[in-house]
Amino acid sequence: TMAYTTSDYFPFLVRQFHHETGWNECNSYATFCRASKAILDFSIPYGLSVSTGRRVGSNLSSQLVFSMIPSSASSIGYLAASRPLFSIMPAQTVASSDEQNLGSNGARAASFPSLAVPTQSDILSNPKADARDGKLSRQQQIQDELDSQDLLQNIRAGVWRCNWRTPDYLNRADYAGEYLAVAQLYPSLATITGSYVERRSATSELTISGVSVAGAQPDLQFIVQHAVDRRRWSSEGVFGTNGRLLGLRGLYNFGDSAEEKAVGEGAGRGRISAGGEVYFGAQEASGGMSVGMRYRDGQPLLSELTCVLNPIMGHVSLALTRELRSRMCAAARYDFNAFSLSSELAVGVEWQLDQNSIVKARWSDSQGLRCLVDTRLNNMVFSMGLDLHGDMATTPAATGIKRFVRSFGLQFQWFL
Repeated sequence: TMAYTTSDYFPFLVRQFHHETGWNECNSYATFCRASKAILDFSIPYGLSVSTGRRVGSNLSSQLVFSMIPSSASSIGYLAASRPLFSIMPAQTVASSDEQNLGSNGARAASFPSLAVPTQSDILSNPKADARDGKLSRQQQIQDELDSQDLLQNIRAGVWRCNWRTPDYLNRADYAGEYLAVAQLYPSLATITGSYVERRSATSELTISGVSVAGAQPDLQFIVQHAVDRRRWSSEGVFGTNGRLLGLRGLYNFGDSAEEKAVGEGAGRGRISAGGEVYFGAQEASGGMSVGMRYRDGQPLLSELTCVLNPIMGHVSLALTRELRSRMCAAARYDFNAFSLSSELAVGVEWQLDQNSIVKARWSDSQGLRCLVDTRLNNMVFSMGLDLHGDMATTPAATGIKRFVRSFGLQFQWFL
């Protein structure tokens, strides 16, 4: 399987779509270990690539990825949504927004504050729009200003926070019928990938993802997921055409959630969650399952402990994620297999040096050292990744720098 670099633009728009339609991505067993994986399993650029992402219409965005190494990874894609999504704001507008978000003590407000409700003059300034359209337009402008100013943090840093506060959480029926569709074409690979996301109701969401490959051996595969989020519990049914896979996931939260207290993430005492999944592949008559427990506390800093058990494979995974300071988070994970008696230890850290620089590093005794540096220059994000071998004895045929370096990559992303 060829490794290639993907752009952060479309994934950010999907997260923003979930945020604006009141869908909590973290209240699912699929993201049960999201905090530790964001620190320990981050990806790095491969080879050399340049990408651009821009909104070409109020509800349409485009993404172009030009990969020079490997050249076959170049792609072009479009994303359409039922509501306007992110649009980069001019520097002077962002600066003005920053001044407005400074409190009396000079401290900057949170990245995702409650969106301001427009005044009557804001709405009436466009006679062709009704009150609701005017409100959404003003809210979108405010959100775009904040997202533009914190561009690097939004697409890279703090994924472990799970802090996409869901607006109007108790009135999510307003978002029923909202949708998002995205397609990506890889000309050199004769491959098209795509996804369609739709809010079916106030508490449910449907996702259809697929990949189509043309050529001598054409192939078409789909994955259909239907998720239900009731805050206290969530469930998800999955069907995949590859192997005729059937799966079911579930999650239950004990105690009061931060959303129920209307304070945001990290409110009150810690919370325990339990979940599991079962799946069966009809084509090969094989199946699997896993169960997990998680304790998460956000006061005064984030702390999360997860334990996931796969009894069929005899695999146990313990992970601890701890926020050391406001812009630094560390994680450690220990994996053990009772059948083979093999084990692996991984540790990592993410450090946001300032508004425009982020450093990530992860080490494991089997995969070695991985480092990622992200830097923002105006509307461009530059990323440099390095992957070093864990055990040079496993690569005796390699000579020179290849004996130490598994991969190295550079990525330039422009958000227009």
